[in-house]
Amino acid sequence: MLEEFEIECFHAAGFTILRGLISGNDLDLLLAAADRVVEEGVARQGSDHKYLAGPDGKEVYWRSENMWQRDPIFQAVTANPLLLEAIGQCIGEPFYPWNDSLVVKLPLVGAAVPWHQDPPYRNPDRLQTYPTPNFTTDIYLDHSDEENGCVYAIPGKHLDGHIDLTVKANEEWFNAEEAVPIVMEPGDVLFHALSTPHGSQVNTSDRIRRVFYVHYLAEQVYQDGYASEPWAMEIPGWSQARHDAAQAMVSARESLGLSSAAGSHVVLTDDGYVLTTGPTSEKSQWSKLSRLFSEIP
Repeated sequence: MLEEFEIECFHAAGFTILRGLISGNDLDLLLAAADRVVEEGVARQGSDHKYLAGPDGKEVYWRSENMWQRDPIFQAVTANPLLLEAIGQCIGEPFYPWNDSLVVKLPLVGAAVPWHQDPPYRNPDRLQTYPTPNFTTDIYLDHSDEENGCVYAIPGKHLDGHIDLTVKANEEWFNAEEAVPIVMEPGDVLFHALSTPHGSQVNTSDRIRRVFYVHYLAEQVYQDGYASEPWAMEIPGWSQARHDAAQAMVSARESLGLSSAAGSHVVLTDDGYVLTTGPTSEKSQWSKLSRLFSEIP
């Protein structure tokens, strides 16, 4: 479990790294499944693959959606007990896994992703950050550094709501003093707030960079930021279907012989996953921090 100071550092910076959290059979099976998905994406086989313009302007494979439907290991890793505990500590409320994807930067041609904030903070009307923590869980499958297109982020800006990133050219943000390159290893997990400004450059190396993304949400965050969005309405909200999907993830771990939630500090309830003990975030933690920082002269 995270120590209290680690939770506080996450809330202050807007991102944190959990080194080596996914390991052993979880990581081995995940790597093998990701290999198969990438092969299909590059060959344009199957569905739900996405493409971006690479360095030469030609379309290059970039992303695959609906990983939970592709291989049981993606469901199983989503219900990893150690991962769920850390998420529960940082959210401070019951939560469910909501959506997922695999994001890929292929060697030498992996596309850049301009500086941005994730939905709903791309909306200029989002003048304040929502009180309940909202972040993506980024499970790294490969070493990621400046050469193969690692993520850059600006710590401490996640509490500012929408930020106008057009005040600087995209390349200027990467060179800005406050921008931090986030170097990761296979099995490391990055929590980064949806409101944290971030971006990544092209992959200029001969090494692939793959990240399995899962978005875990508290219900009130879902209702505030996503429930009414047309693009999000196809994803089940807080319902029996959502609970059944979470239960299927627990069952996937059992079927693959992976460590179960038995003995962990997270239980699956009708309200979602609930942390039962240990240091955790206060309710509406980001609202408290926003008020605190606004009072600092």
